[in-house]
Amino acid sequence: MTGVKLPGWVVDNKTSVLREAAPYKTMTSEERLRRMMMACEDAIIQLNAREDREAILSFRAPLPPDSVAALARLRALASKRRRDDS
Repeated sequence: MTGVKLPGWVVDNKTSVLREAAPYKTMTSEERLRRMMMACEDAIIQLNAREDREAILSFRAPLPPDSVAALARLRALASKRRRDDS
């Protein structure tokens, strides 16, 4: 598709993302919180309309193996420190 003339409003992906994110850079914490609350309210409405609501709420995504390993190392370190402090 070389040589195709695109409309002037077409921009590259980076520019598109930066334009979309621009309003959020200057939002106050209160504005961001209000938007988050609106998104959560919409999610609740959508969730409540689904027949599989309970299955969705009970789902727990498994941790990736590297996270499981990191948690095991941290637990072992914390346990050792507690023993050393006693």
